[in-house]
Amino acid sequence: MWTKDEIETRAGAVPPEERPVPAGRLAGIGSFLGIYGGEHIAATEFVIGALLVTWGVKAGELLFGLVVGNLVAASSYALVTAPIAVDTRMTLFAYLRKVMGPWFQRVYNFTWGAISVVWAASMLAISATSLKEVFGLPVQLHAYPTSGACVALTLALAAVTVFVAAYGFRGVVRFSSLCVPWMVSVFLCGALVALPLLCAQTGFPAVRGPSDFLALLEAHVFNGSVPEGRPHLTWIHVAMFAWMCGYVYHLGLNDMSIFRFAKKRSYGWVGLFGMYLGHFFAWVCAGVMGAAAAAVLNVGLDKLDSGAVTKTVLGGAGLIAVVVAGWTTATPNIYRAALSFATFLPKWSLRRLSFLVGAVIALAACFPAVMRIDMVANIAGLIVPPVGAICLVEHWIFPRLGWTRHWNLYRGRAVNAAGLAAWITAALFALAGVLGGWMHPFFLPLPTFLVGGFAYLLFARLAGANRPVPADVRADVDAVEARIAARAEEDAAKEDAATPVSAAPARLRSRLATALRVLSWAALALMVVHAVAVLLGVAPLGAGTSAPLDVFKSAAFALTLAYFASAALADALRRRTTSRTPTGRR
Repeated sequence: MWTKDEIETRAGAVPPEERPVPAGRLAGIGSFLGIYGGEHIAATEFVIGALLVTWGVKAGELLFGLVVGNLVAASSYALVTAPIAVDTRMTLFAYLRKVMGPWFQRVYNFTWGAISVVWAASMLAISATSLKEVFGLPVQLHAYPTSGACVALTLALAAVTVFVAAYGFRGVVRFSSLCVPWMVSVFLCGALVALPLLCAQTGFPAVRGPSDFLALLEAHVFNGSVPEGRPHLTWIHVAMFAWMCGYVYHLGLNDMSIFRFAKKRSYGWVGLFGMYLGHFFAWVCAGVMGAAAAAVLNVGLDKLDSGAVTKTVLGGAGLIAVVVAGWTTATPNIYRAALSFATFLPKWSLRRLSFLVGAVIALAACFPAVMRIDMVANIAGLIVPPVGAICLVEHWIFPRLGWTRHWNLYRGRAVNAAGLAAWITAALFALAGVLGGWMHPFFLPLPTFLVGGFAYLLFARLAGANRPVPADVRADVDAVEARIAARAEEDAAKEDAATPVSAAPARLRSRLATALRVLSWAALALMVVHAVAVLLGVAPLGAGTSAPLDVFKSAAFALTLAYFASAALADALRRRTTSRTPTGRR
Protein backbone atom coordinates (compact mmCIF):
# COMPACT_ATOMS: atom_id res chain seq x y z
CA MET A 1 0.00 0.00 0.00
CA TRP A 2 1.25 3.51 -0.80
CA THR A 3 1.77 5.96 2.00
CA LYS A 4 -0.04 9.29 2.19
CA ASP A 5 3.13 11.09 1.05
CA GLU A 6 3.49 8.78 -1.96
CA ILE A 7 -0.11 9.42 -2.95
CA GLU A 8 0.41 13.17 -2.58
CA THR A 9 3.57 13.08 -4.70
CA ARG A 10 1.95 11.09 -7.49
CA ALA A 11 -1.14 13.33 -7.51
CA GLY A 12 1.03 16.45 -7.51
CA ALA A 13 2.86 15.27 -10.63
CA VAL A 14 -0.35 15.63 -12.68
CA PRO A 15 -0.51 19.14 -14.23
CA PRO A 16 -3.51 21.36 -13.32
CA GLU A 17 -4.99 21.16 -16.83
CA GLU A 18 -5.09 17.35 -16.59
CA ARG A 19 -7.21 17.38 -13.45
CA PRO A 20 -11.00 17.09 -13.49
CA VAL A 21 -12.92 20.37 -13.71
CA PRO A 22 -14.04 21.50 -10.21
CA ALA A 23 -17.77 21.82 -9.60
CA GLY A 24 -17.50 25.58 -9.23
CA ARG A 25 -16.11 25.99 -12.73
CA LEU A 26 -19.00 24.37 -14.59
CA ALA A 27 -20.80 26.53 -17.17
CA GLY A 28 -24.42 26.91 -18.26
CA ILE A 29 -25.87 26.16 -21.66
CA GLY A 30 -25.47 29.76 -22.85
CA SER A 31 -21.70 29.39 -22.90
CA PHE A 32 -21.93 26.45 -25.27
CA LEU A 33 -24.39 28.21 -27.55
CA GLY A 34 -21.82 30.96 -27.93
CA ILE A 35 -18.86 28.65 -28.53
CA TYR A 36 -20.57 26.34 -31.02
CA GLY A 37 -22.33 29.16 -32.80
CA GLY A 38 -19.04 31.01 -33.22
CA GLU A 39 -16.85 28.05 -34.06
CA HIS A 40 -19.14 26.62 -36.72
CA ILE A 41 -19.59 29.93 -38.50
CA ALA A 42 -15.97 30.09 -39.54
CA ALA A 43 -13.88 31.68 -42.23
CA THR A 44 -13.83 28.28 -43.90
CA GLU A 45 -17.61 28.46 -44.42
CA PHE A 46 -16.94 30.96 -47.21
CA VAL A 47 -14.50 28.50 -48.79
CA ILE A 48 -16.69 25.42 -48.30
CA GLY A 49 -19.84 27.19 -49.48
CA ALA A 50 -18.09 28.00 -52.73
CA LEU A 51 -16.64 24.48 -52.90
CA LEU A 52 -20.10 22.92 -52.74
CA VAL A 53 -21.06 24.84 -55.86
CA THR A 54 -18.37 22.97 -57.82
CA TRP A 55 -19.48 19.47 -56.76
CA GLY A 56 -22.25 19.14 -59.27
CA VAL A 57 -24.92 18.45 -56.64
CA LYS A 58 -28.39 19.77 -57.41
CA ALA A 59 -29.94 22.10 -54.82
CA GLY A 60 -32.50 19.58 -53.56
CA GLU A 61 -29.86 16.88 -53.13
CA LEU A 62 -27.52 19.31 -51.42
CA LEU A 63 -30.09 20.49 -48.88
CA PHE A 64 -31.16 16.92 -48.09
CA GLY A 65 -27.55 15.81 -47.70
CA LEU A 66 -26.80 18.69 -45.33
CA VAL A 67 -29.87 17.92 -43.21
CA VAL A 68 -28.85 14.26 -42.83
CA GLY A 69 -25.13 14.82 -42.33
CA ASN A 70 -25.52 17.56 -39.75
CA LEU A 71 -28.11 15.56 -37.82
CA VAL A 72 -25.66 12.66 -37.53
CA ALA A 73 -22.86 15.03 -36.53
CA ALA A 74 -24.96 16.74 -33.85
CA SER A 75 -26.11 13.37 -32.51
CA SER A 76 -22.48 12.31 -32.24
CA TYR A 77 -21.78 15.31 -30.00
CA ALA A 78 -24.82 14.60 -27.82
CA LEU A 79 -24.58 10.81 -27.58
CA VAL A 80 -20.82 10.26 -27.53
CA THR A 81 -18.66 13.29 -26.71
CA ALA A 82 -20.71 15.12 -24.07
CA PRO A 83 -21.54 12.03 -21.93
CA ILE A 84 -17.89 10.94 -21.68
CA ALA A 85 -16.75 14.51 -21.02
CA VAL A 86 -19.30 14.99 -18.24
CA ASP A 87 -18.50 11.58 -16.72
CA THR A 88 -14.75 12.28 -16.57
CA ARG A 89 -14.60 16.10 -16.40
CA MET A 90 -11.33 15.77 -18.32
CA THR A 91 -9.89 16.72 -21.66
CA LEU A 92 -9.15 13.86 -24.02
CA PHE A 93 -5.47 14.67 -23.52
CA ALA A 94 -5.83 14.00 -19.79
CA TYR A 95 -8.08 10.97 -20.20
CA LEU A 96 -5.48 9.29 -22.40
CA ARG A 97 -3.19 9.10 -19.37
CA LYS A 98 -5.69 6.68 -17.84
CA VAL A 99 -6.56 4.73 -20.96
CA MET A 100 -3.40 4.67 -23.05
CA GLY A 101 -0.60 5.54 -20.62
CA PRO A 102 1.65 8.63 -20.38
CA TRP A 103 3.90 7.67 -23.32
CA PHE A 104 1.06 7.35 -25.80
CA GLN A 105 -0.55 10.44 -24.28
CA ARG A 106 2.49 12.47 -25.31
CA VAL A 107 2.49 11.04 -28.83
CA TYR A 108 -1.18 11.81 -29.33
CA ASN A 109 -1.00 15.23 -27.70
CA PHE A 110 1.82 16.26 -30.01
CA THR A 111 -0.08 14.93 -33.05
CA TRP A 112 -3.31 16.71 -32.16
CA GLY A 113 -1.48 19.85 -31.11
CA ALA A 114 0.22 20.03 -34.51
CA ILE A 115 -3.11 19.54 -36.30
CA SER A 116 -4.74 22.26 -34.18
CA VAL A 117 -1.88 24.61 -35.01
CA VAL A 118 -2.37 24.08 -38.75
CA TRP A 119 -6.15 24.35 -38.40
CA ALA A 120 -5.98 27.65 -36.53
CA ALA A 121 -3.36 28.96 -38.96
CA SER A 122 -5.68 28.12 -41.84
CA MET A 123 -8.48 30.20 -40.30
CA LEU A 124 -6.20 33.17 -39.81
CA ALA A 125 -4.76 32.91 -43.32
CA ILE A 126 -8.27 32.91 -44.81
CA SER A 127 -9.22 35.89 -42.63
CA ALA A 128 -6.22 37.81 -43.92
CA THR A 129 -7.52 37.54 -47.49
CA SER A 130 -10.28 40.02 -46.62
CA LEU A 131 -7.95 42.77 -45.49
CA LYS A 132 -5.76 42.22 -48.52
CA GLU A 133 -8.75 43.44 -50.51
CA VAL A 134 -8.86 46.63 -48.45
CA PHE A 135 -5.19 47.46 -48.86
CA GLY A 136 -4.92 46.24 -52.43
CA LEU A 137 -2.32 43.63 -51.61
CA PRO A 138 -1.54 40.85 -54.10
CA VAL A 139 -3.24 37.47 -53.97
CA GLN A 140 -0.81 34.88 -52.59
CA LEU A 141 -0.63 32.13 -55.21
CA HIS A 142 2.38 30.21 -53.89
CA ALA A 143 2.74 27.91 -50.90
CA TYR A 144 5.08 30.47 -49.31
CA PRO A 145 4.51 34.22 -48.69
CA THR A 146 5.64 36.61 -51.42
CA SER A 147 4.59 39.91 -49.82
CA GLY A 148 6.00 41.44 -46.66
CA ALA A 149 2.86 43.53 -46.23
CA CYS A 150 0.71 40.38 -46.30
CA VAL A 151 2.89 38.83 -43.61
CA ALA A 152 2.58 41.92 -41.40
CA LEU A 153 -1.19 41.96 -41.87
CA THR A 154 -1.53 38.28 -40.96
CA LEU A 155 0.59 38.70 -37.85
CA ALA A 156 -1.56 41.63 -36.71
CA LEU A 157 -4.74 39.55 -37.11
CA ALA A 158 -3.15 36.64 -35.27
CA ALA A 159 -2.21 38.85 -32.31
CA VAL A 160 -5.88 39.55 -31.51
CA THR A 161 -6.80 35.86 -31.70
CA VAL A 162 -3.96 34.76 -29.45
CA PHE A 163 -4.81 37.42 -26.88
CA VAL A 164 -8.40 36.16 -26.63
CA ALA A 165 -7.39 32.47 -26.49
CA ALA A 166 -4.87 33.17 -23.72
CA TYR A 167 -7.74 33.88 -21.34
CA GLY A 168 -8.87 30.25 -21.56
CA PHE A 169 -12.40 28.91 -21.64
CA ARG A 170 -14.01 32.10 -20.38
CA GLY A 171 -12.21 34.26 -22.92
CA VAL A 172 -13.32 31.98 -25.75
CA VAL A 173 -16.93 32.03 -24.48
CA ARG A 174 -17.10 35.80 -24.16
CA PHE A 175 -15.58 36.47 -27.57
CA SER A 176 -17.77 33.92 -29.35
CA SER A 177 -20.94 35.12 -27.63
CA LEU A 178 -20.20 38.66 -28.76
CA CYS A 179 -19.63 37.71 -32.40
CA VAL A 180 -22.27 35.05 -33.07
CA PRO A 181 -25.40 37.26 -33.39
CA TRP A 182 -23.64 39.59 -35.79
CA MET A 183 -22.19 36.76 -37.92
CA VAL A 184 -25.60 35.12 -38.29
CA SER A 185 -27.02 38.46 -39.42
CA VAL A 186 -24.20 39.04 -41.89
CA PHE A 187 -24.57 35.63 -43.56
CA LEU A 188 -28.31 36.15 -43.81
CA CYS A 189 -27.91 39.67 -45.23
CA GLY A 190 -25.26 38.46 -47.66
CA ALA A 191 -27.61 35.86 -49.11
CA LEU A 192 -30.53 38.32 -49.25
CA VAL A 193 -28.65 41.01 -51.18
CA ALA A 194 -26.86 38.46 -53.37
CA LEU A 195 -30.15 37.08 -54.70
CA PRO A 196 -31.20 40.19 -56.72
CA LEU A 197 -27.56 40.61 -57.78
CA LEU A 198 -27.50 37.05 -59.12
CA CYS A 199 -30.90 37.50 -60.77
CA ALA A 200 -29.72 40.65 -62.54
CA GLN A 201 -26.60 38.94 -63.84
CA THR A 202 -28.36 35.77 -65.03
CA GLY A 203 -31.71 37.17 -66.17
CA PHE A 204 -33.60 35.08 -63.62
CA PRO A 205 -36.96 36.55 -62.45
CA ALA A 206 -37.02 38.21 -59.04
CA VAL A 207 -37.18 35.92 -56.01
CA ARG A 208 -40.51 36.31 -54.22
CA GLY A 209 -40.83 33.11 -52.23
CA PRO A 210 -39.26 29.75 -51.24
CA SER A 211 -40.12 28.13 -54.58
CA ASP A 212 -38.38 30.95 -56.48
CA PHE A 213 -35.39 30.66 -54.20
CA LEU A 214 -35.08 26.89 -54.77
CA ALA A 215 -35.50 27.37 -58.52
CA LEU A 216 -32.70 29.97 -58.54
CA LEU A 217 -30.44 27.63 -56.58
CA GLU A 218 -31.15 24.80 -59.03
CA ALA A 219 -30.54 27.00 -62.07
CA HIS A 220 -27.55 29.14 -61.15
CA VAL A 221 -25.93 28.07 -57.88
CA PHE A 222 -26.12 24.33 -57.18
CA ASN A 223 -26.99 23.46 -60.75
CA GLY A 224 -25.35 20.07 -61.19
CA SER A 225 -22.43 21.25 -63.33
CA VAL A 226 -18.84 20.45 -62.39
CA PRO A 227 -15.55 21.95 -63.55
CA GLU A 228 -13.71 19.86 -66.12
CA GLY A 229 -11.81 16.97 -64.59
CA ARG A 230 -13.73 16.89 -61.31
CA PRO A 231 -16.08 14.06 -60.24
CA HIS A 232 -19.84 14.50 -59.92
CA LEU A 233 -20.90 13.97 -56.29
CA THR A 234 -24.30 13.08 -54.78
CA TRP A 235 -26.28 13.84 -51.64
CA ILE A 236 -24.61 11.01 -49.73
CA HIS A 237 -21.20 12.61 -50.39
CA VAL A 238 -22.57 15.88 -49.03
CA ALA A 239 -23.96 14.13 -45.95
CA MET A 240 -20.69 12.33 -45.22
CA PHE A 241 -18.71 15.53 -45.76
CA ALA A 242 -20.96 17.47 -43.34
CA TRP A 243 -20.56 14.70 -40.76
CA MET A 244 -16.80 14.45 -41.34
CA CYS A 245 -16.23 18.19 -40.79
CA GLY A 246 -16.79 17.72 -37.06
CA TYR A 247 -15.68 14.10 -36.90
CA VAL A 248 -12.35 14.72 -35.16
CA TYR A 249 -14.16 16.71 -32.47
CA HIS A 250 -17.15 14.46 -31.72
CA LEU A 251 -16.33 10.80 -32.40
CA GLY A 252 -12.66 11.72 -32.07
CA LEU A 253 -13.59 13.06 -28.58
CA ASN A 254 -11.42 16.17 -28.89
CA ASP A 255 -14.29 18.37 -27.77
CA MET A 256 -14.09 16.80 -24.33
CA SER A 257 -11.91 19.87 -23.69
CA ILE A 258 -15.04 22.03 -24.14
CA PHE A 259 -17.80 19.75 -22.81
CA ARG A 260 -15.91 18.94 -19.60
CA PHE A 261 -17.29 22.27 -18.36
CA ALA A 262 -20.93 21.33 -19.12
CA LYS A 263 -23.27 21.00 -16.15
CA LYS A 264 -25.33 18.36 -17.96
CA ARG A 265 -24.84 15.76 -20.68
CA SER A 266 -27.82 17.20 -22.52
CA TYR A 267 -25.74 20.26 -23.42
CA GLY A 268 -24.30 18.08 -26.16
CA TRP A 269 -27.42 18.80 -28.20
CA VAL A 270 -26.16 22.37 -28.55
CA GLY A 271 -24.29 20.82 -31.47
CA LEU A 272 -27.58 20.99 -33.39
CA PHE A 273 -27.47 24.78 -33.11
CA GLY A 274 -23.85 25.00 -34.22
CA MET A 275 -24.04 22.46 -37.01
CA TYR A 276 -27.18 23.78 -38.70
CA LEU A 277 -26.11 27.37 -38.21
CA GLY A 278 -22.65 26.93 -39.67
CA HIS A 279 -22.76 23.80 -41.81
CA PHE A 280 -26.18 24.37 -43.32
CA PHE A 281 -27.33 27.96 -43.13
CA ALA A 282 -23.85 29.49 -43.57
CA TRP A 283 -22.79 27.08 -46.34
CA VAL A 284 -25.91 27.76 -48.40
CA CYS A 285 -25.58 31.51 -47.87
CA ALA A 286 -21.90 31.41 -48.80
CA GLY A 287 -22.71 29.43 -51.94
CA VAL A 288 -25.26 32.05 -53.02
CA MET A 289 -22.79 34.87 -52.32
CA GLY A 290 -20.04 33.08 -54.20
CA ALA A 291 -22.21 32.45 -57.26
CA ALA A 292 -23.30 36.11 -57.31
CA ALA A 293 -19.74 37.41 -56.96
CA ALA A 294 -18.49 35.09 -59.71
CA ALA A 295 -21.28 36.30 -62.02
CA VAL A 296 -20.57 39.97 -61.30
CA LEU A 297 -16.80 39.66 -61.69
CA ASN A 298 -17.11 37.23 -64.59
CA VAL A 299 -14.53 34.96 -62.99
CA GLY A 300 -14.70 31.29 -62.10
CA LEU A 301 -15.65 30.75 -58.47
CA ASP A 302 -12.54 28.62 -57.94
CA LYS A 303 -10.46 31.71 -58.79
CA LEU A 304 -11.99 33.92 -56.05
CA ASP A 305 -10.93 34.03 -52.41
CA SER A 306 -13.24 34.78 -49.48
CA GLY A 307 -12.29 38.44 -49.38
CA ALA A 308 -13.20 39.02 -53.03
CA VAL A 309 -16.58 37.31 -52.61
CA THR A 310 -17.63 39.18 -49.48
CA LYS A 311 -16.35 42.54 -50.72
CA THR A 312 -18.39 42.20 -53.92
CA VAL A 313 -21.60 41.34 -52.09
CA LEU A 314 -21.33 43.02 -48.70
CA GLY A 315 -18.59 45.62 -48.97
CA GLY A 316 -16.74 46.52 -45.78
CA ALA A 317 -19.07 44.50 -43.55
CA GLY A 318 -18.28 41.39 -45.57
CA LEU A 319 -14.55 41.87 -45.14
CA ILE A 320 -15.04 42.22 -41.40
CA ALA A 321 -17.11 39.01 -41.50
CA VAL A 322 -14.22 36.99 -42.91
CA VAL A 323 -11.88 38.38 -40.27
CA VAL A 324 -14.25 37.74 -37.34
CA ALA A 325 -15.22 34.28 -38.61
CA GLY A 326 -11.55 33.36 -38.72
CA TRP A 327 -11.00 34.68 -35.22
CA THR A 328 -13.92 32.79 -33.66
CA THR A 329 -12.73 29.48 -35.07
CA ALA A 330 -9.01 29.96 -34.56
CA THR A 331 -9.50 30.94 -30.90
CA PRO A 332 -10.89 27.56 -29.66
CA ASN A 333 -8.21 25.76 -31.68
CA ILE A 334 -5.44 27.76 -30.03
CA TYR A 335 -7.02 26.87 -26.69
CA ARG A 336 -7.11 23.17 -27.64
CA ALA A 337 -3.52 23.25 -28.93
CA ALA A 338 -2.30 24.83 -25.69
CA LEU A 339 -4.08 22.12 -23.69
CA SER A 340 -2.47 19.39 -25.78
CA PHE A 341 1.05 20.78 -25.35
CA ALA A 342 0.57 21.26 -21.58
CA THR A 343 1.78 17.67 -21.15
CA PHE A 344 5.24 18.66 -22.34
CA LEU A 345 5.48 21.86 -20.27
CA PRO A 346 3.58 21.02 -17.07
CA LYS A 347 5.04 23.98 -15.12
CA TRP A 348 3.83 26.52 -17.67
CA SER A 349 0.50 28.25 -17.14
CA LEU A 350 -2.14 27.76 -19.82
CA ARG A 351 -1.95 31.48 -20.64
CA ARG A 352 1.79 31.35 -21.21
CA LEU A 353 1.40 28.22 -23.34
CA SER A 354 -1.31 29.93 -25.38
CA PHE A 355 1.02 32.78 -26.23
CA LEU A 356 3.76 30.34 -27.25
CA VAL A 357 1.44 28.22 -29.39
CA GLY A 358 -0.14 31.37 -30.79
CA ALA A 359 3.23 32.65 -31.95
CA VAL A 360 3.81 29.43 -33.88
CA ILE A 361 0.31 29.61 -35.38
CA ALA A 362 0.83 33.24 -36.40
CA LEU A 363 4.00 32.36 -38.29
CA ALA A 364 2.34 29.35 -39.95
CA ALA A 365 -0.61 31.52 -41.05
CA CYS A 366 1.79 33.60 -43.16
CA PHE A 367 2.17 30.62 -45.51
CA PRO A 368 -0.78 30.38 -47.96
CA ALA A 369 -0.31 26.60 -48.15
CA VAL A 370 -2.17 26.21 -44.84
CA MET A 371 -5.40 27.30 -46.58
CA ARG A 372 -5.66 23.78 -48.06
CA ILE A 373 -8.12 23.02 -45.28
CA ASP A 374 -9.60 20.03 -47.14
CA MET A 375 -6.23 18.26 -47.05
CA VAL A 376 -5.78 19.04 -43.35
CA ALA A 377 -9.31 17.77 -42.59
CA ASN A 378 -8.73 14.52 -44.49
CA ILE A 379 -5.45 13.79 -42.68
CA ALA A 380 -6.91 14.62 -39.27
CA GLY A 381 -10.05 12.61 -40.00
CA LEU A 382 -8.08 9.46 -40.69
CA ILE A 383 -5.38 9.41 -38.01
CA VAL A 384 -7.05 11.09 -35.00
CA PRO A 385 -10.55 9.62 -34.40
CA PRO A 386 -9.50 5.95 -33.95
CA VAL A 387 -8.14 7.10 -30.59
CA GLY A 388 -11.67 8.24 -29.79
CA ALA A 389 -12.91 4.78 -30.73
CA ILE A 390 -10.45 3.20 -28.29
CA CYS A 391 -11.55 5.49 -25.44
CA LEU A 392 -15.21 4.92 -26.28
CA VAL A 393 -14.77 1.15 -26.15
CA GLU A 394 -12.94 1.31 -22.83
CA HIS A 395 -15.35 3.77 -21.23
CA TRP A 396 -18.64 2.18 -22.25
CA ILE A 397 -18.14 -1.34 -23.55
CA PHE A 398 -15.56 -2.67 -21.07
CA PRO A 399 -17.86 -2.28 -18.01
CA ARG A 400 -20.69 -4.00 -19.90
CA LEU A 401 -18.40 -6.96 -20.62
CA GLY A 402 -17.23 -7.11 -17.02
CA TRP A 403 -13.73 -5.98 -17.97
CA THR A 404 -11.67 -3.45 -16.01
CA ARG A 405 -11.94 0.14 -17.16
CA HIS A 406 -8.53 1.89 -17.09
CA TRP A 407 -6.80 -1.47 -16.75
CA ASN A 408 -3.54 -0.05 -18.13
CA LEU A 409 -3.52 2.61 -15.39
CA TYR A 410 -3.79 -0.07 -12.72
CA ARG A 411 -0.91 -1.96 -14.28
CA GLY A 412 1.20 1.20 -14.25
CA ARG A 413 2.51 0.79 -17.77
CA ALA A 414 3.77 3.78 -19.80
CA VAL A 415 1.92 2.66 -22.90
CA ASN A 416 -1.15 0.57 -23.52
CA ALA A 417 0.29 -1.84 -26.09
CA ALA A 418 -3.17 -3.07 -27.09
CA GLY A 419 -4.31 0.50 -27.74
CA LEU A 420 -1.16 1.32 -29.70
CA ALA A 421 -1.62 -1.78 -31.84
CA ALA A 422 -5.27 -0.86 -32.49
CA TRP A 423 -4.32 2.68 -33.51
CA ILE A 424 -1.65 1.41 -35.89
CA THR A 425 -4.11 -1.11 -37.34
CA ALA A 426 -6.67 1.64 -38.01
CA ALA A 427 -4.00 3.90 -39.53
CA LEU A 428 -2.82 1.12 -41.88
CA PHE A 429 -6.42 0.45 -42.89
CA ALA A 430 -6.90 4.15 -43.71
CA LEU A 431 -3.61 4.26 -45.62
CA ALA A 432 -4.64 1.21 -47.65
CA GLY A 433 -7.95 2.88 -48.45
CA VAL A 434 -6.27 6.08 -49.61
CA LEU A 435 -3.59 4.37 -51.69
CA GLY A 436 -5.93 1.73 -53.07
CA GLY A 437 -8.60 4.22 -54.01
CA TRP A 438 -11.33 1.68 -53.33
CA MET A 439 -13.38 4.15 -51.28
CA HIS A 440 -14.08 7.88 -51.58
CA PRO A 441 -12.19 9.86 -48.90
CA PHE A 442 -15.48 11.12 -47.43
CA PHE A 443 -16.56 7.53 -46.66
CA LEU A 444 -13.27 6.23 -45.28
CA PRO A 445 -13.33 7.75 -41.74
CA LEU A 446 -16.29 5.69 -40.51
CA PRO A 447 -14.87 2.22 -41.29
CA THR A 448 -11.49 3.42 -39.99
CA PHE A 449 -13.16 4.36 -36.70
CA LEU A 450 -14.89 0.98 -36.47
CA VAL A 451 -11.69 -0.91 -37.29
CA GLY A 452 -9.92 0.93 -34.46
CA GLY A 453 -12.66 0.05 -31.98
CA PHE A 454 -12.94 -3.64 -32.90
CA ALA A 455 -9.16 -4.01 -33.05
CA TYR A 456 -8.87 -2.62 -29.53
CA LEU A 457 -11.46 -5.06 -28.21
CA LEU A 458 -9.47 -7.94 -29.68
CA PHE A 459 -6.01 -6.78 -28.59
CA ALA A 460 -7.16 -5.74 -25.11
CA ARG A 461 -8.73 -9.18 -24.58
CA LEU A 462 -5.47 -10.82 -25.59
CA ALA A 463 -3.54 -8.50 -23.27
CA GLY A 464 -5.70 -9.39 -20.28
CA ALA A 465 -8.07 -6.44 -19.90
CA ASN A 466 -10.70 -8.94 -18.71
CA ARG A 467 -8.62 -10.04 -15.71
CA PRO A 468 -9.52 -8.65 -12.27
CA VAL A 469 -7.24 -6.07 -10.63
CA PRO A 470 -5.82 -6.91 -7.17
CA ALA A 471 -7.69 -5.05 -4.44
CA ASP A 472 -4.60 -3.36 -2.98
CA VAL A 473 -3.52 -2.06 -6.39
CA ARG A 474 -6.98 -0.73 -7.13
CA ALA A 475 -7.10 1.01 -3.73
CA ASP A 476 -3.74 2.74 -4.29
CA VAL A 477 -4.54 3.98 -7.80
CA ASP A 478 -8.04 5.10 -6.85
CA ALA A 479 -6.60 7.02 -3.89
CA VAL A 480 -4.27 8.92 -6.24
CA GLU A 481 -7.10 9.73 -8.66
CA ALA A 482 -9.28 10.95 -5.80
CA ARG A 483 -6.44 13.14 -4.55
CA ILE A 484 -5.98 14.60 -8.06
CA ALA A 485 -9.64 15.63 -8.12
CA ALA A 486 -9.39 17.03 -4.59
CA ARG A 487 -6.38 19.16 -5.54
CA ALA A 488 -8.39 20.64 -8.41
CA GLU A 489 -11.14 21.65 -5.96
CA GLU A 490 -8.58 23.09 -3.52
CA ASP A 491 -6.86 25.16 -6.21
CA ALA A 492 -10.20 26.55 -7.38
CA ALA A 493 -11.10 27.52 -3.80
CA LYS A 494 -7.74 29.31 -3.36
CA GLU A 495 -8.26 31.20 -6.62
CA ASP A 496 -11.73 32.29 -5.56
CA ALA A 497 -10.50 33.35 -2.12
CA ALA A 498 -7.82 35.51 -3.73
CA THR A 499 -10.35 37.22 -6.02
CA PRO A 500 -12.08 40.19 -4.43
CA VAL A 501 -15.86 40.03 -4.41
CA SER A 502 -17.39 43.14 -5.93
CA ALA A 503 -20.15 45.17 -4.37
CA ALA A 504 -23.77 44.84 -5.47
CA PRO A 505 -24.43 45.84 -9.09
CA ALA A 506 -24.46 49.59 -9.64
CA ARG A 507 -27.95 50.44 -10.82
CA LEU A 508 -26.81 53.09 -13.31
CA ARG A 509 -24.23 50.83 -14.91
CA SER A 510 -26.71 47.99 -15.11
CA ARG A 511 -29.27 50.15 -16.86
CA LEU A 512 -26.67 51.55 -19.24
CA ALA A 513 -25.52 48.03 -20.11
CA THR A 514 -29.12 47.03 -20.86
CA ALA A 515 -29.62 50.09 -23.06
CA LEU A 516 -26.42 49.34 -24.99
CA ARG A 517 -27.46 45.73 -25.48
CA VAL A 518 -30.80 46.88 -26.90
CA LEU A 519 -28.92 49.28 -29.18
CA SER A 520 -26.69 46.46 -30.44
CA TRP A 521 -29.68 44.25 -31.30
CA ALA A 522 -31.38 47.21 -32.97
CA ALA A 523 -28.32 47.65 -35.20
CA LEU A 524 -28.60 44.03 -36.34
CA ALA A 525 -32.34 44.34 -36.92
CA LEU A 526 -31.84 47.44 -39.07
CA MET A 527 -29.20 45.65 -41.12
CA VAL A 528 -31.51 42.70 -41.82
CA VAL A 529 -34.45 44.99 -42.64
CA HIS A 530 -32.25 46.92 -45.06
CA ALA A 531 -31.16 43.67 -46.73
CA VAL A 532 -34.79 42.62 -47.14
CA ALA A 533 -35.47 46.00 -48.76
CA VAL A 534 -32.68 45.36 -51.27
CA LEU A 535 -34.14 41.91 -52.00
CA LEU A 536 -37.56 43.43 -52.65
CA GLY A 537 -36.11 46.26 -54.73
CA VAL A 538 -37.25 48.94 -52.29
CA ALA A 539 -34.91 51.94 -52.20
CA PRO A 540 -34.27 53.08 -48.62
CA LEU A 541 -35.04 56.65 -47.57
CA GLY A 542 -32.31 59.07 -48.53
CA ALA A 543 -30.84 56.74 -51.14
CA GLY A 544 -31.38 59.24 -53.94
CA THR A 545 -30.01 57.96 -57.21
CA SER A 546 -27.58 55.54 -55.57
CA ALA A 547 -28.04 51.85 -56.21
CA PRO A 548 -29.79 50.08 -53.29
CA LEU A 549 -26.89 47.64 -52.93
CA ASP A 550 -24.32 50.44 -52.63
CA VAL A 551 -26.42 52.14 -49.97
CA PHE A 552 -26.77 48.83 -48.13
CA LYS A 553 -23.01 48.26 -48.11
CA SER A 554 -22.40 51.65 -46.49
CA ALA A 555 -25.22 51.14 -44.00
CA ALA A 556 -24.11 47.60 -43.14
CA PHE A 557 -20.58 48.79 -42.42
CA ALA A 558 -21.82 51.58 -40.14
CA LEU A 559 -24.29 49.28 -38.37
CA THR A 560 -21.54 46.70 -37.88
CA LEU A 561 -19.36 49.25 -36.12
CA ALA A 562 -22.36 50.34 -34.04
CA TYR A 563 -23.10 46.74 -33.05
CA PHE A 564 -19.59 45.88 -31.90
CA ALA A 565 -19.10 49.19 -30.08
CA SER A 566 -22.38 48.91 -28.15
CA ALA A 567 -22.22 45.14 -27.54
CA ALA A 568 -18.60 45.23 -26.33
CA LEU A 569 -19.27 48.16 -24.02
CA ALA A 570 -22.41 46.49 -22.67
CA ASP A 571 -20.42 43.32 -21.94
CA ALA A 572 -17.69 45.30 -20.18
CA LEU A 573 -20.25 47.13 -18.01
CA ARG A 574 -22.08 43.92 -17.19
CA ARG A 575 -18.86 42.27 -16.00
CA ARG A 576 -17.96 45.27 -13.85
CA THR A 577 -21.37 45.49 -12.21
CA THR A 578 -21.99 41.78 -11.58
CA SER A 579 -20.87 40.35 -8.27
CA ARG A 580 -18.47 37.46 -8.33
CA THR A 581 -19.77 34.50 -6.39
CA PRO A 582 -17.50 32.42 -4.11
CA THR A 583 -17.65 29.56 -6.64
CA GLY A 584 -15.90 31.61 -9.28
CA ARG A 585 -18.88 31.99 -11.60
CA ARG A 586 -20.38 35.25 -12.77
